Amino acid sequence: MKVTVLMENTAPSGLIHEHGLSLHLSYEGHSVLLDAGSSGRFAENAAALGVDLSAVEKAALSHGHWDHADGLAAFFACNTAAPVYARPAALLPRYRERDGGYNGINPVLIERFRSRFDLAGGPRELLPGLHLIPDRVDHEQSLAAETDKGLVVMNSCCHAGAGYIVKDILARFPGERVYAIVGGFHLMGHGGVSTLGVAPGIVRNLAHWLVDELGVERVYTGHCTGAPAFALLQEELGETLSPLRTGLTLEF
Repeated sequence: MKVTVLMENTAPSGLIHEHGLSLHLSYEGHSVLLDAGSSGRFAENAAALGVDLSAVEKAALSHGHWDHADGLAAFFACNTAAPVYARPAALLPRYRERDGGYNGINPVLIERFRSRFDLAGGPRELLPGLHLIPDRVDHEQSLAAETDKGLVVMNSCCHAGAGYIVKDILARFPGERVYAIVGGFHLMGHGGVSTLGVAPGIVRNLAHWLVDELGVERVYTGHCTGAPAFALLQEELGETLSPLRTGLTLEF
């Protein structure tokens, strides 16, 4: 499996960055998209990186927030066939608890492209070996891929908690191990990615829970994790941890 980061908060020269996340998977000869960022400019990065979005067979939406879904309009413009698999609650209006601001999917996008969404609440297999797994947040799901190294779990924001998500997936796949987790950990504060939203000890405990107790061997994170939390994770995990960035490719 090859994973290409089409959009993330950071990018090298020549590629675009924005607050959002989009991953492309080449899995056993199939083309799959996970999320589409916030503006649609992930499509420009895809073209620069040699990813043909018109060839995507299936797409998945990790959860119903604008910074992962509002770029779907650009995807639908260049791909007229691939369904987007989401949990039913992902299309509901969503508002931030702290200030009441809207942070759900653009209602115009939902109205215009409602027929492109394939909604279901339970676990399902997108392809042989590639699974969508719901978690305890009603609109969120992980993409779990079976690879020769073990399971690779992709959850774009981990609102349910990265440790809880991995623990649940291990329970669903007896005898398997989670080799890697890829995505954001939602540890930033209300002030954005330069701030820390939880106590430092919680971040350090998460690092040891993932690696020492749950057996995760590689951690790739960025987006809503935030810079201060990433620095704390790096102190605990060292080379086990790698940052996500636009244009990064991972092979498993």
